[in-house]
Order: sequence, then structure tokens, then C-alpha cells
Amino acid sequence: MKQLHSEKTRLSLLRMQSAAQMYGRDCRVVRWSYAYRHLRNKIWWQWRRQFLSAVQQGPAQDNRLHVFWHLRGGIGDVAAARLAVLALREKLPQAVFYYHTDSVHAASAVFTQDALNVFLPSGEPLWYKYDLAFELCQSFRLAHVRTERVRQVAPEFLPVLAKMQARQKEFSFFLQDSYLLEDLLGQWMWQEGLNRLDLQSYLSGLDFDTTQMPPLDENLISPCVLEPLGLAGKEYITFHDGIDASFELKGARPLKCWALDNWRELARMIKQKYPHILIVQLGGKNSPKFDFADVCLVGKTALADLPALLNHSMLHIDGESGLVQLSRYLKNRSIVMFGPTDKPFFEIKKNINLKENACQSCMWLLGPQWHTKCALGHHSCLNMQALTAQRVFESVQEILK
Repeated sequence: MKQLHSEKTRLSLLRMQSAAQMYGRDCRVVRWSYAYRHLRNKIWWQWRRQFLSAVQQGPAQDNRLHVFWHLRGGIGDVAAARLAVLALREKLPQAVFYYHTDSVHAASAVFTQDALNVFLPSGEPLWYKYDLAFELCQSFRLAHVRTERVRQVAPEFLPVLAKMQARQKEFSFFLQDSYLLEDLLGQWMWQEGLNRLDLQSYLSGLDFDTTQMPPLDENLISPCVLEPLGLAGKEYITFHDGIDASFELKGARPLKCWALDNWRELARMIKQKYPHILIVQLGGKNSPKFDFADVCLVGKTALADLPALLNHSMLHIDGESGLVQLSRYLKNRSIVMFGPTDKPFFEIKKNINLKENACQSCMWLLGPQWHTKCALGHHSCLNMQALTAQRVFESVQEILK
């Protein structure tokens, strides 16, 4: 992993911070807006603590640490965060982990619920009721800690906690309001040549290997899921065209998606050479249904079913999506088409990662709109336009040979 604790890193962070603060230097309105947001958040959370603490209880204190995880983003972000969770589990084997995800039921696709792993209901859990609370997406943030409880129950964890706090202090400007500054931090990571998990590894103080691919629990990939879907004993490949269901597209087509004509031509080539292999389409509410799929499962599967479906497929074809991040822990390989997102930043080495550099990566340039609006004004992503069905089919043949 790239050395993040260096003078060069500190200077590059200061440059990015300076750019974010630039328009506030001579503008009272901007400065007041930032100050208001900071004060509002502080007062709001203090009031919530006082009021809700009187009516809601956290887990009972015992001889175990109780650790709250807020895994932000979609299924791909939750899947990527699994490495950080497993790394902390090695340090705290007896702790109880509580998972809260923005994408409902996402935790069920990568973790097994048991006495030490609890899935919390949707809503806004009281994270300050726990001994430790972490927030993960691009970064890794310690949101809350009861230091005295850690000292009593797991004193061996104190050096890791101290390292974590010291490293996060270096990034305090970006972590103080991760919802507002996460995209800016992502741009910094990309410019520094990091991959999406390097910063989590550093800020966690755990320095875990970001290239590892520990398999999922066997119960999460059980083939019994295939029987009701008519896929038991069948040879099939899966594909996905879409974006996380949490996005409101309002009729727009995501820039990550490949053109329908290309999908149709690819399906024709596959069926011509491999007529015995079923083509299975996966997706949620933001995925169109294609008539050339032998089996269309769009909107018909639970998140918990996806690991088994992907694991038993011969290969998976997709844009850079959450399903690709999930497949990191599965035995099959994926063919991944990169459009606006950066290949070195998101790629998983075991896959075939395709990108035509018709233009540069533009992720995070336009805030949330970058998923559907080209920064240069094009109707669709030039990188995705340049990827031909023939090139993807050659990758299919490479995996199926």
C-alpha cells in the first residue's frame, strides 16, 4: 500500500482542503453556511442524545465490547467494507458487532447473523449507546468510543485505537462531515493513485491487506437458492445492467451502463457458440428488463440470494457495480466494463477489467449527478461507447475455454 503518513501526503491533503475552502475566504455567506452546518449538527446530535437516551436503551454492558457499524452506500460499498470488519474481528474476537446499512438488508449478503453479529432494523440507531461506533464508505471513521470500557474489557485493543485516532486526526477536515466531503476525499484518493480500500486500511489502524478475497460463509452461497429459480443443475452465466436501487434516476440512464444494442449483440454471440448455457439477468428497480435473457430475475431476488446466484454462475458480466464488489469473495470471475469510474481504483485483480480510455474517469466531478450526467455534456459515456460487443465476447471465450 502507498505510504500515507508522509510530508507529501500532508501537503496534498492541504491542497485539497485549500481548494474546498477557497470560495469561503472572501465570502461571508459561504463561511456562515459552513459554520451553520457545523453548529446545527452539533446541537442536533446533542439534543437527540439527551432526549432519545431517556426513551431508548442500548445493549446491556457485560464482559464484551458492543461495536456499532454504519456501513454506508449500496451493496458494493457494504461488500467492500467487509475486509475492514473482518480485520477488526481478528482484534476483537468476542465483541458483538451490530450492523446498520443504508441499503436495506445489504448486511445479509456478506455476513451471517448470529450471537456475535446482529443486523439492526432500518431507521437511525443510537450509535452512541455502544462501546465503539464506526462509519464506513470511502473512509473509515471512529464516530464514538467509550475509552474506559475498552480499557476494562479489551485493553489489548488500546494501541490500535490510539493509532486509529492519530491517523484520523490527520484527515480530520474531511472526516468531520463525511456526507459533505466524501466525494472530495474520493477525488484525493484517486489523484494519489490509491485503490478504494487503501484509505480504510490506513484510517482503521489495522493495515489489512486490501487485495485479499476471503470467501463468504458456506450458508451464504448454498445452492439451495437455485432450485426455486429453476437453475439447479444448470450451466448459466449472469449479467447485470443498472445501478444501486437507492438512486432515484427519474428516467435517466446511468453512465455506467452499456448500450442495449451491445448487450443484444453480445447475447447473440454467446448463444451462437454456447447454446447450452443459460443467460440470466440480475437487477433491481434501476435495471431494465431485456427480452433476450433466458431467465430474467430483475426484481425477483432478495439481496441475500445474490451470493449463491453469482457463486454458481460460470461467469458474471457487468459494468462497475455493487455485484462486482460482492463477487470479490466468490469463486467465479467477472467481466467488468469501466465507464466513468476509474479502473485502477475499483478493479479486482481476478476479474477481466475492460476500459477504453476515450476520455478520463469523471467520477465525483458533479456531485451525485455524476452517475447520470456526463461532465463533458455527452449523452452517454464515451468509454462505454467505445467498448464493443466483440471485445467483451473475446473475454467471455477466455473464461469459458
